[in-house]
Amino acid sequence: MITRRNFIASSTALLAGSTLFSTESFAESQLKPNFDVPVGACDCHIHVIGPQSKYPMVSDRVYTPPECGVPELRKHLTQLHLSRVVLIQPSFYGTDNTFQLLSTEEMGNSARAVIVIDEKTSDQDLTKMVVMGARGVRMNLSTSGIFDAEVARKQLISLAQRIKDFGLHIQIYASAKVIAGIADTIYTLPVPVVFDHFASIKAKGFEKQVELPVILDLAKSGQIYIKLSGIYRISEAGPDYSEVKDLAQLYVETNADRMLWASDWPHTNTIAGIPATQVTPYRIVDDVRVFNLLPDWIPNRQNLVKVLVSNPERLYRF
Repeated sequence: MITRRNFIASSTALLAGSTLFSTESFAESQLKPNFDVPVGACDCHIHVIGPQSKYPMVSDRVYTPPECGVPELRKHLTQLHLSRVVLIQPSFYGTDNTFQLLSTEEMGNSARAVIVIDEKTSDQDLTKMVVMGARGVRMNLSTSGIFDAEVARKQLISLAQRIKDFGLHIQIYASAKVIAGIADTIYTLPVPVVFDHFASIKAKGFEKQVELPVILDLAKSGQIYIKLSGIYRISEAGPDYSEVKDLAQLYVETNADRMLWASDWPHTNTIAGIPATQVTPYRIVDDVRVFNLLPDWIPNRQNLVKVLVSNPERLYRF
């Protein structure tokens, strides 16, 4: 459940187009996890956002989220009974990974990071970031507007060669069509690949999507991981997203050793008509309610532990 105060605060800010956003507008669930969350469970995809006066965003960003730091993150993890987390470099910070990495260090050994780099990133920079907790490098193709598989392929090959000696993996947010288009290349890479948000397969009518068999074959090979995350990005059937269950079960049954779970907290959003430099309210999501779907998706306890604990331990080296 979402508290009435939080819903009203978020809705008022959105309708008014306000550039202000209070932490009181975060969706605070009145629920608790309804299953025995295993020790060491990890949220594999969250973002933290610092004050713009100290951590400026890139000028060509496509949206501007409200501030949200480590104190709010700790509350999020406590609410879900989680003890580990992976901080993902968001698009609006470009290649300046400072806030994600400093926050990762502040969280201690319970946190890891996925960074973004470019041709200016030196070996010394990479080494330092690995020491600070970096375990992967992100290719955010969808947010960058890249839907050409050949462009994605070139970037993928170049990045894999760049990071292969640093113990890093590649995390990709791309359309299912792009993923299918570069699948043959993914098999040949010297590093693992992680797909964000159910590999962008839409839950409704997923069986008919031509990209699905290609993605399942990749999962069977063990070359990729898939994040069961960003549920509202693949389904509009909230708040319980019943149509997602069969897709999630299919993924886990295909290769439970290569599935991860993540909340996508704090649910950044883009809203048509709001300028990119104006603060955009977060989506209202009941994180506990979504988290409580997991036992239905993964009724086998051993597989649930794999998704929440063992697989993140292996990939992120907790």
